[in-house]
Amino acid sequence: MGVEILSLAALVSAFLTALNVGANNSAAEMGPAYGCGARTRRQAVVLIAVFTVLGAILAGDRVVHTLGKGLVGEGTLQGNLGAVVIVLLAAAALVGLANLLRVPVPTSHIMVGAVSGLGLYFGTLNWYRLGSILIWWLATPLVALIAAYLARRYLYYPILSLLSRLRSERRARAVIQILITISGCCMAFSAGSNSLAKAIGPAVGAGVFSQRDGAIIGGLAMALGALLLGGRIMETVGKRITHLCGVAAIMVEIICASIVFSASHFGVPVSLAEIVTSSVVGFSLASDGLRATFHNPNVRRIYTLWPICPASCAALVFVLAILLHA
Repeated sequence: MGVEILSLAALVSAFLTALNVGANNSAAEMGPAYGCGARTRRQAVVLIAVFTVLGAILAGDRVVHTLGKGLVGEGTLQGNLGAVVIVLLAAAALVGLANLLRVPVPTSHIMVGAVSGLGLYFGTLNWYRLGSILIWWLATPLVALIAAYLARRYLYYPILSLLSRLRSERRARAVIQILITISGCCMAFSAGSNSLAKAIGPAVGAGVFSQRDGAIIGGLAMALGALLLGGRIMETVGKRITHLCGVAAIMVEIICASIVFSASHFGVPVSLAEIVTSSVVGFSLASDGLRATFHNPNVRRIYTLWPICPASCAALVFVLAILLHA
């Protein structure tokens, strides 16, 4: 009976984590397009639901392995349902708090921090793997910021010039709508290949359900989270940092989808919110300047909270493991 209750608790915890990750990551996936008015919230949720599940099933296995088995020893999560519940509930609580505050937080940092805290408690943390993840965490937002800055400086106006040659505003809008739909689908697919593993990785590692079942359950939970809470954070990323037109939104989504999918190929859980927000900041730097960008209160609040997330979650899980063991 105890095992059945823990299994149910682990399943519910994974669902709640996926719900909150979906709400927070919806801003990263669809914030730029929402900000420029190219997509409604309903359209965003449909794209998130379909392509997140596809990305998780077709390309999410490596990141699931990292969070389920690669970051900590093989036996740390396998069959240890109580530990999985602690990890998932701690992560869900912190991401849920960020959703209420309308702050796009690095959900990968929170989940890796949670699993690392458990690994510290059991003495099974893979420090080499954690170090490589930290390098990716430092590199990916920097690459996104620089790429977006250069794209805004050197590609933005040539692309606008090409669109102006269509000699029809309706035709230009149609082209932008098609391109932004494709880029949005790429974003949602890359999110499924990386973000969903943050929610289901520990549960899969413990054998609560298979990866395919987890992809379906988690994908639906992420879509529900985007529907219920995602609009608040979309507002922050899409409209409260800098104004993005359709062309700029396409650039942001293509840059970020490429970075996230590359990380998924190497099995590294990275932060979609961090990468997208850094990309939007890069556009802001190119268009509004350094002073205006970093005097933006939303930018300051985001960059202040990001470093706190993994350490606070690791400490929370470590303390909970000690208290519950006692």
